[in-house]
Amino acid sequence: MRIAPLLIAIVVGAALVGAYVALGGTSYEPSPVADPCVPRPERPTDASGERIELVLLAAADETACTLGVSREELVLALRSVDELEVLARSEGRSRDELEDALRDGLERAVDEAEDKGLIGGRTATALEFAAERLPLGLLLSALRGASSFLD
Repeated sequence: MRIAPLLIAIVVGAALVGAYVALGGTSYEPSPVADPCVPRPERPTDASGERIELVLLAAADETACTLGVSREELVLALRSVDELEVLARSEGRSRDELEDALRDGLERAVDEAEDKGLIGGRTATALEFAAERLPLGLLLSALRGASSFLD
């Protein structure tokens, strides 16, 4: 009687592994990284936080496309000024070039989002102010907390 639970566990485990293999589990390939220069499909949204997220994703796309890096590399580098400088060096660019690309990408994304009605004037003004005037470290902090800039 003590062996029955062990046999049941072995049979269930083998069935799970068999189902995994039968459903193609051994042929997994990671999804390719999206090209930041290709426009992303528009998606409707009503939530303010989601609209801000779309603006920031568009800014990341613009900046990554300008720099010739993936959006994922850029977003990871946005954690600090030091990491942005590492990205700039690895891409053979100066910190000023990277900072200019980031500011320009944010400004273009904000203008486009305001034109499309995704964000209101106050939000656009706050984000444009941040893009134009904040020191880089504060700009990065503002971008990380941008969802609090809601109309």
